[in-house]
Amino acid sequence: MEQARVKKKKHEEVHYSAGPATVSDINITPMIDILLVLLIIFMLVTPTAQKGVDIALPKDANPNQPPPPPGMVLVMEISETGSISINRVPIASLHELDQKLRDIFQTRSDKTLFVKGATKSLYGKVVEAMDIARGAGVERVGLISDTAAAAVTEQP
Repeated sequence: MEQARVKKKKHEEVHYSAGPATVSDINITPMIDILLVLLIIFMLVTPTAQKGVDIALPKDANPNQPPPPPGMVLVMEISETGSISINRVPIASLHELDQKLRDIFQTRSDKTLFVKGATKSLYGKVVEAMDIARGAGVERVGLISDTAAAAVTEQP
């Protein structure tokens, strides 16, 4: 019986001992594993997530290059009152604008029209004039500011 008691005591000491003291340090091995997995995921996803828009930026203006002759450049101006003019020649109606633009662009190889709208002109009026110009054969429409319009349409 004594032997059974000693055996039981030995068994309890082995199985029910206090064990090592608790460690209060952070185990960073799992954290590093997670960070490496996230790094790999971002490295794989980043090249496919880049999307952009193809644009054609204008080239630098060469100061030595002379400006185009005034007859070659067409500037359509829309005033605050809604009146339309082409190279400072007034146009009475939208129908007349359509006819004049068709006559001009029928024979031209460069089908570019610059539009200058006054700051307080109605947006719908400008869009309507641009739509008529597109229907009359204009292929490229450019928007210009007050200073650029004055330089282009200035008569020598």
